[in-house]
Amino acid sequence: MKRCLILIPTLCLFHGVLVAAEMPDSSNLEKLIDGKVLVLESHSEKPGGTVRVQALAQAPAKAVWDVIVSCPRSFVFVDGLISCEVLEDSAKRALLHQITKQGWLAPTLDMIYESLREPHRAINFSLVKGNLKAMEGSWQLTETAHGLLLDYEIRVKPEIAAPDFMVSRSLRKSSPDMVACIRGLSGGSGSAKLKGNDLERCPGKAGGNH
Repeated sequence: MKRCLILIPTLCLFHGVLVAAEMPDSSNLEKLIDGKVLVLESHSEKPGGTVRVQALAQAPAKAVWDVIVSCPRSFVFVDGLISCEVLEDSAKRALLHQITKQGWLAPTLDMIYESLREPHRAINFSLVKGNLKAMEGSWQLTETAHGLLLDYEIRVKPEIAAPDFMVSRSLRKSSPDMVACIRGLSGGSGSAKLKGNDLERCPGKAGGNH
């Protein structure tokens, strides 16, 4: 079965250094324990739209990782995904070709990107070629006393002349649903009710047949 690392961070990706994830403060921790998916300020100061998302999952890191890197499952949690192809794959690095339809960026997003991996802990990804000016981001999975902390961050600069705040607004709308969906698919929701809510947020519900 082909595996794909999806776009889809806290690694200090934007400075090229892997560092420990930033732990949530007490207020945010209470919300995370309650099952909420939080949208936070991004670390990036580069141009483009950015978003950072955190959630807690009651699942082993490997279970969440296996969802994130699965091409078949990516059709469920990546909005508008048309194709997912692995061009190169090794333990620490993968090169992926992905095509999506996301009208706010371009009629069709066609890109090749590199994923640098520390299995079950971290993924850094960045654009190699495609119809975007820039795309980079990261995932980090950190074990805590309250569950597995999922920390996802992305920066996108489209080719079209779109204000950064509009791109950020779109990312802030779609990214929490993606993270919630991944939590549900990994069995990490923690309750039947929350799992139902998480899976209801999956943008590609019909994609499970891929």
